[in-house]
Amino acid sequence: MFISLCSFSQNNGYVILEQDQRIEQLIQRQNEIHSADNTIDGFRIQIFMESGNEAVELGNIESEKFKEKYPDIPVYLIFGQPYYRLRVGDFRTRLEAEKAFQTISKDYKKAFITSDRIQLPNNIFCDSTIMIEEEHEDAINNSNDIELYYYNDL
Repeated sequence: MFISLCSFSQNNGYVILEQDQRIEQLIQRQNEIHSADNTIDGFRIQIFMESGNEAVELGNIESEKFKEKYPDIPVYLIFGQPYYRLRVGDFRTRLEAEKAFQTISKDYKKAFITSDRIQLPNNIFCDSTIMIEEEHEDAINNSNDIELYYYNDL
């Protein structure tokens, strides 16, 4: 056991990752799938619905008001003839939507939860992530390993 502790301590807190080259191909394939269709079945909360000539303008006004109150929740103005609907959130489960609905319904009395196609959740391999590779010469076996650091620029 003492030997294994010593071998871990020689990495100076760095994680050394050795991966098969095919993993990069899988990451690229996932990127292609993500860019082709970045939606899944989920739930949103509808807070506004209006038809007529002023519907877009009213929808944009409500959208800005909502963004001021809830800046972390995405807002979507959707047209489905003859109505413009303002839907908020990207909830993967009904339970997530219910939790947000409890807060939002205090400000929007006519709000309700509806099923919708939502944006895929962030994935470190499929969004705007920068991967920096540094060569690190391992002191134990003198091989060139790669250290990976992930920085999300969102």
